[in-house]
Amino acid sequence: MKVFMQMWKQWRKPNRLLLLYFISYVLVILLPVISIGYFSYRLALYTAEEEISRSHINSLRYTGTTFDETLRKINSLTVAIGFDSRLNSYSANMDNRYLLNEVQDMLKQSVASDRKIHSVQLFFESGGQIISSDVLVHDYQGDHDDRWVDMIRQSEQDSLWLSPELIRNYDGHEESIITFIRKVPFGSRNKVGYVAIHLFERQLQGQLKQMQNMENMNTYMVSAAGEIITSFRQADVSTGVTRMHLEKIASLQGEGFFTDNHDHPSSLVAYSSTLWNGWRLVSQTPLTNIYEKLSYIGRLTFGFCVLLGLVGIAVSFWLSRKMYDPIKQLMERTRSYMSELELKDSSKHGNELSQVSDVLETAVGQKKLMDQQFRQQVPVMLDRFAMALLQHRLSDTEIRDRIEQYRLELSLRGYVVIVIELDYAAELAQRFTNKDMNLYQYAIANIVSELIQTKTHYKFVMTDISEYQQAVVMNVFDMMEAEELRDLAQHIQQVIGDVLKLSVSIGLGSVYANIMETHVSFQEALQVLKTKLLQGAKSVLIFETAGEMETGYYSFLQTGKQMTNNLKVGNTKEALAILEGLKQEIALKQLSPELVYIAYNRLLETGIETLLEHNGNPQELFGHDTVLHRELAQLETIDDINLWMTTIIVKISNYIQEQDNKNNKTVDKVTSYINLHYPEDLSVEMIAEGVGFNASYLSRMFKQHTGRTILENLTLKRMEESKQLLLETAMNLHDISMAVGYNNVNSYIRFFKKLEGITPGEYRKQRMGI
Repeated sequence: MKVFMQMWKQWRKPNRLLLLYFISYVLVILLPVISIGYFSYRLALYTAEEEISRSHINSLRYTGTTFDETLRKINSLTVAIGFDSRLNSYSANMDNRYLLNEVQDMLKQSVASDRKIHSVQLFFESGGQIISSDVLVHDYQGDHDDRWVDMIRQSEQDSLWLSPELIRNYDGHEESIITFIRKVPFGSRNKVGYVAIHLFERQLQGQLKQMQNMENMNTYMVSAAGEIITSFRQADVSTGVTRMHLEKIASLQGEGFFTDNHDHPSSLVAYSSTLWNGWRLVSQTPLTNIYEKLSYIGRLTFGFCVLLGLVGIAVSFWLSRKMYDPIKQLMERTRSYMSELELKDSSKHGNELSQVSDVLETAVGQKKLMDQQFRQQVPVMLDRFAMALLQHRLSDTEIRDRIEQYRLELSLRGYVVIVIELDYAAELAQRFTNKDMNLYQYAIANIVSELIQTKTHYKFVMTDISEYQQAVVMNVFDMMEAEELRDLAQHIQQVIGDVLKLSVSIGLGSVYANIMETHVSFQEALQVLKTKLLQGAKSVLIFETAGEMETGYYSFLQTGKQMTNNLKVGNTKEALAILEGLKQEIALKQLSPELVYIAYNRLLETGIETLLEHNGNPQELFGHDTVLHRELAQLETIDDINLWMTTIIVKISNYIQEQDNKNNKTVDKVTSYINLHYPEDLSVEMIAEGVGFNASYLSRMFKQHTGRTILENLTLKRMEESKQLLLETAMNLHDISMAVGYNNVNSYIRFFKKLEGITPGEYRKQRMGI
């Protein structure tokens, strides 16, 4: 018994796996066969339904055209009645029997014009009367037969179709009637009443029967609300088209068809486009005949599927047996690998193949982890390697080891360094955050990498050397020409400008034969970038073509004096000419960037000193948060500096001119005040208070513009007035001194003698000849 159990265990495992393969192959083969057979039958059924539906739609389209003509004729008849002048005449004079007869004759003629019309009625709002084509005039009482009046009254539309309703004739016979109502007169806002045309439903039904050219089909006329107006049935269906389907058809646009599975057997429902008044024609055809004709195809398809199924089962058994031996060998190898990888045996859980998956997943996972760690470290390692090359921190052996370790395709010969620098760095720092600037640097690095890879066959490494500078160490193998480097740099500039809308300048060092000289090319690229100050932004600067810059002392004394003199006299044009001359002299002498900034800083200081001399406040003129020297240091080109400096000089010059104009007016006010109040005992403080200024500021400004102090000007005025009194009056000296503002006659005599060289009495005697 124990031996039998061991044999059973050995047999059970492989057969369970074999059974799994067999079932899988059976499903893979049989499911497509069954699906193809089923969908082939459904396709044939759908094709037959589509062909029948198309013929039904064509028939409905033709029948709909005929019905449209009938409905339009009825509409035209109501319009003709509405336009008839006898209606308005009668509505204005409803006691006129002659006009009543005329209206009734018109209604009878309308009924006689079409066999489908049962009767025509008119209702006048003014008298509440109804005139019929078949009875005399009667008053509206709200009877059931006259319900159409209430219906049109409640409607906001000018015309209305009512569903069929039984109306009893005078002979007691009931007729199913369809009513069309219109407000009259047609096209006028002042409605006098309504006209109703009652149609025989049997006439419309007969028209449906005459147009019916297909057997085994029911036809319906459906209103816009989904109600059946009339129908003609040929097929034996337990129920008609369901109410739900009629409402669905009423909401659809255009024409089409669908299958109604509500009845048994199912029926095909086709519908036409809407008629003139919103009605539709709907056909219903049972699919019994189609099912019978397709039953042969169904049986044939079923037999073919059974045959293919038997073949599939045989093939599945053969394939499952064919798969077993290789998998058995794979499982044996897997167990040996599991012991090496120290994995647990999962066969106890009934899934032998999971062992293979565990082994592969573990091995591949370890490989991916190692590759991922290496890829994550490569950018940082390459950045450090490039920076070490630029700073000359690696020996020849260390460079070889790094190239091999990082798997770089770099040789040891032919290197050049390209430095890419963002223009207008200070402005960009104010506009963007540090995160945005890092993204821009990342984008620039990607653009440069892609262009070098696509436009050249050279290898390279890159690194960020500052917040606004990136360096490319390019292995050119052979000695790359300067023009080739220039073309590559200009292309990099163009693409960065087009894609990122940024301006960059590029410095190119010389090409050196050995990788150990990379740091020399780097220093050359940095040095040549300094000439951007004179060359301008968005420049490509090559070290070999860079001119020598003057680094000695530059005298600025004469230029500063000229600028001060022109600013003081308000000569803005000449001051700007001096500024332009400085720019040309800097370009001519090729001053170093350090000397350029020194020159413009001194010029800026000269302007500020002149501004302060005229009581100007730089913070008020240029802004409280503005640091002019810092703004100057952030400008990168001579053109930018000159433009910025022009703005500063113009502001200072305009301010000085405005101050001069204000000061002239102030001097005039002081002079006028002295001329008016000189007889009083005045002081500088009193005069300053009189004209509304600070005494010390007023004294300084007055002296600066007139060359005299305020008290000197007051004394001159008093002396001039006293001279007139001496010559034109007989007043004594005491009275004259009091009249011109002196409390002490001795003070008056002393001041007079100081200015004229003689006393007031002597002056009177000499001038009057006494």
